[in-house]
Amino acid sequence: MVNVSSDKVVTIVATEICEAFTIKLRSDGILHSHTSSSIDFNVESLKKFNVVMGKMLNYKKAPLLITFDEFAIPPVETRHFWALKDSCPYASADAYITATLGHKLIGSIYLKFNKPERPTKLFTNEKEAIEWLKTFL
Repeated sequence: MVNVSSDKVVTIVATEICEAFTIKLRSDGILHSHTSSSIDFNVESLKKFNVVMGKMLNYKKAPLLITFDEFAIPPVETRHFWALKDSCPYASADAYITATLGHKLIGSIYLKFNKPERPTKLFTNEKEAIEWLKTFL
Protein backbone atom coordinates (compact mmCIF):
# COMPACT_ATOMS: atom_id res chain seq x y z
CA MET A 1 0.00 0.00 0.00
CA VAL A 2 1.44 3.33 -1.03
CA ASN A 3 -0.35 6.64 -0.49
CA VAL A 4 0.70 10.03 -1.73
CA SER A 5 -0.16 12.78 0.74
CA SER A 6 1.36 16.24 1.09
CA ASP A 7 3.95 15.33 -1.57
CA LYS A 8 5.30 12.50 0.60
CA VAL A 9 5.08 8.85 -0.30
CA VAL A 10 3.72 6.80 2.59
CA THR A 11 4.83 3.19 2.73
CA ILE A 12 4.05 0.27 5.01
CA VAL A 13 7.06 -0.40 7.25
CA ALA A 14 5.65 -3.38 9.19
CA THR A 15 2.67 -5.72 8.95
CA GLU A 16 1.33 -8.20 11.50
CA ILE A 17 -1.76 -10.40 11.47
CA CYS A 18 -3.43 -11.00 14.81
CA GLU A 19 -6.57 -13.11 14.55
CA ALA A 20 -9.18 -10.97 12.70
CA PHE A 21 -6.89 -7.93 12.51
CA THR A 22 -4.29 -7.00 9.92
CA ILE A 23 -2.13 -4.31 11.50
CA LYS A 24 0.12 -2.10 9.38
CA LEU A 25 2.54 0.54 10.57
CA ARG A 26 2.78 3.33 8.03
CA SER A 27 5.94 5.37 7.47
CA ASP A 28 4.07 8.51 8.59
CA GLY A 29 3.62 7.04 12.09
CA ILE A 30 -0.06 6.12 11.74
CA LEU A 31 -1.09 2.55 12.54
CA HIS A 32 -3.78 1.03 10.28
CA SER A 33 -5.90 -1.83 11.58
CA HIS A 34 -8.21 -3.67 9.20
CA THR A 35 -10.76 -6.12 10.59
CA SER A 36 -11.71 -9.18 8.57
CA SER A 37 -15.28 -10.46 8.46
CA SER A 38 -14.09 -14.05 8.06
CA ILE A 39 -12.86 -14.39 11.67
CA ASP A 40 -14.92 -13.65 14.78
CA PHE A 41 -13.28 -11.52 17.45
CA ASN A 42 -13.91 -10.66 21.08
CA VAL A 43 -12.36 -8.78 24.01
CA GLU A 44 -9.54 -11.36 24.30
CA SER A 45 -8.75 -10.78 20.62
CA LEU A 46 -8.47 -7.04 21.30
CA LYS A 47 -6.10 -7.71 24.20
CA LYS A 48 -3.89 -9.75 21.84
CA PHE A 49 -4.16 -6.91 19.31
CA ASN A 50 -2.79 -4.55 21.98
CA VAL A 51 0.25 -6.77 22.55
CA VAL A 52 1.05 -6.74 18.82
CA MET A 53 0.40 -3.01 18.58
CA GLY A 54 2.71 -2.29 21.52
CA LYS A 55 5.55 -4.28 19.96
CA MET A 56 5.07 -2.63 16.56
CA LEU A 57 5.15 0.85 18.11
CA ASN A 58 8.01 0.12 20.51
CA TYR A 59 5.47 0.71 23.30
CA LYS A 60 4.79 4.32 22.29
CA LYS A 61 1.47 5.90 21.29
CA ALA A 62 0.30 6.44 17.73
CA PRO A 63 -2.94 7.42 16.02
CA LEU A 64 -5.01 4.49 14.79
CA LEU A 65 -6.84 4.29 11.44
CA ILE A 66 -9.53 1.58 11.65
CA THR A 67 -11.23 -0.09 8.69
CA PHE A 68 -13.51 -3.11 8.40
CA ASP A 69 -14.58 -5.62 5.79
CA GLU A 70 -18.13 -4.89 4.67
CA PHE A 71 -19.68 -7.49 6.98
CA ALA A 72 -17.29 -7.15 9.94
CA ILE A 73 -19.38 -5.81 12.83
CA PRO A 74 -17.75 -5.33 16.24
CA PRO A 75 -19.65 -7.24 18.96
CA VAL A 76 -21.25 -5.17 21.74
CA GLU A 77 -18.77 -6.30 24.41
CA THR A 78 -15.81 -5.26 22.23
CA ARG A 79 -17.29 -1.81 21.68
CA HIS A 80 -17.74 -1.37 25.43
CA PHE A 81 -14.16 -2.52 26.11
CA TRP A 82 -12.55 -0.47 23.31
CA ALA A 83 -14.20 2.75 24.49
CA LEU A 84 -12.25 2.61 27.78
CA LYS A 85 -9.10 4.74 27.80
CA ASP A 86 -6.97 1.95 29.26
CA SER A 87 -8.22 -0.66 26.78
CA CYS A 88 -5.67 0.49 24.22
CA PRO A 89 -2.70 2.19 25.87
CA TYR A 90 -0.93 2.72 22.53
CA ALA A 91 -3.66 4.58 20.61
CA SER A 92 -3.54 8.37 20.85
CA ALA A 93 -6.73 8.67 18.74
CA ASP A 94 -9.06 6.45 16.70
CA ALA A 95 -10.38 7.30 13.22
CA TYR A 96 -12.98 4.90 11.87
CA ILE A 97 -13.70 4.67 8.16
CA THR A 98 -17.42 3.99 7.85
CA ALA A 99 -17.76 2.67 4.33
CA THR A 100 -21.25 1.16 4.71
CA LEU A 101 -24.54 2.28 6.20
CA GLY A 102 -24.22 -0.46 8.81
CA HIS A 103 -20.80 0.80 9.88
CA LYS A 104 -22.11 4.38 10.06
CA LEU A 105 -24.98 3.28 12.31
CA ILE A 106 -22.79 1.15 14.59
CA GLY A 107 -20.19 3.95 14.71
CA SER A 108 -22.78 6.54 15.68
CA ILE A 109 -24.14 4.27 18.41
CA TYR A 110 -20.57 3.66 19.63
CA LEU A 111 -19.89 7.41 19.89
CA LYS A 112 -23.21 8.21 21.56
CA PHE A 113 -23.56 5.33 24.02
CA ASN A 114 -20.04 4.01 24.62
CA LYS A 115 -18.50 7.51 24.71
CA PRO A 116 -14.88 6.60 23.86
CA GLU A 117 -12.40 8.00 26.38
CA ARG A 118 -9.79 8.92 23.75
CA PRO A 119 -10.29 11.19 20.71
CA THR A 120 -12.47 9.27 18.25
CA LYS A 121 -14.12 10.30 14.99
CA LEU A 122 -16.00 8.66 12.13
CA PHE A 123 -15.04 9.39 8.53
CA THR A 124 -16.26 8.34 5.11
CA ASN A 125 -13.08 9.64 3.50
CA GLU A 126 -9.71 8.06 4.32
CA LYS A 127 -7.72 11.15 3.33
CA GLU A 128 -9.70 13.30 5.79
CA ALA A 129 -9.26 10.68 8.51
CA ILE A 130 -5.49 10.62 7.97
CA GLU A 131 -5.27 14.42 8.09
CA TRP A 132 -7.15 14.39 11.40
CA LEU A 133 -4.96 11.58 12.78
CA LYS A 134 -1.78 13.50 11.89
CA THR A 135 -2.76 16.06 14.54
CA PHE A 136 -2.10 13.31 17.13
CA LEU A 137 1.44 12.43 15.98
